[in-house]
Amino acid sequence: MSNFIIHIGMPRTATTFFQQKIFPLLPDYTSFNLETTHFNDVFNQLQFADDTFYDKTKILNFANGCKNKNIILSNENFVGQSYFLNHNNRTIIAKRLSEAFPEAKIFLVLRNQIDLLASLYAIALEWRETKHIDDYIWQSKKNKNIDVEAGPAKLYYNTYEDYENIEGYDYLSLIQLYKKHFKHVEVLLFEELIQQPTDFATKLDVLFGFEQPTTISLLNQTELLNKSVDVVQARKLRKLNKFQNLASHSKLLYRIYVKLKRNILKKKRSDEKPFFSLKKTAELKKHFGKLNQQLAEQYPEIGIQNYSDNYYLNFK
Repeated sequence: MSNFIIHIGMPRTATTFFQQKIFPLLPDYTSFNLETTHFNDVFNQLQFADDTFYDKTKILNFANGCKNKNIILSNENFVGQSYFLNHNNRTIIAKRLSEAFPEAKIFLVLRNQIDLLASLYAIALEWRETKHIDDYIWQSKKNKNIDVEAGPAKLYYNTYEDYENIEGYDYLSLIQLYKKHFKHVEVLLFEELIQQPTDFATKLDVLFGFEQPTTISLLNQTELLNKSVDVVQARKLRKLNKFQNLASHSKLLYRIYVKLKRNILKKKRSDEKPFFSLKKTAELKKHFGKLNQQLAEQYPEIGIQNYSDNYYLNFK
């Protein structure tokens, strides 16, 4: 009997590690990662094409080619495009995946939102981010102090600049969406992967249909990939990124810019990561704590109550 798994995210939950070090090595499975599930025309259209432009025969043809095989599709962007789009393609992705792969099992890994967002910020610095971490998150005007928070207060969604929209990290609504369209939605925790990898691997074995312990040896093979920058690197990258637009107009300046960035990224000095201010952290804990409490009550089998401090369940 074939097994079809769709790994939808979250970002910064060891997705690259899974895509490079786990999925390709699973016995009797064929995995399709970002080179197919994001950059291939079929999946690019599935995620971003309006219904009036969407040709679903392409994804259905892909699905027909996967019949009677053990398949893994992995793309952390299936939870919705954050930058500029504010996750507003999240529902259409879920619907189209369910139309093409109605019997698929959904695999989702959660991570506490503050750590996840801080990690996303660190990665964004390696690209072009210049904002302070506290200004990196977009909140609607009803949820922010319009005198001090970044962005035009009159906009509910900012589609002109790159922000992480806080709405996209409401895990309850995401899980409800996929449970509406798929019979089997397996939700695991990044914290369990780090703290109790054997338990995490046991759940993976069940998901993939392995009767004997299989994934634990793969989980233990190497450290997780995509480690982020430290606070010193973050400060330097913020300053350097302010010159990116200027450098892009000159080949010489751009080469200098790239060389300086590489030098910064080579010189890791500590394990201290860029993080939110105490004030912003408290604000985020209050916001996400309420949402996570609802998630714990509705889906106790996920087990975030076992990591109550990580998910701010007791924060007042």
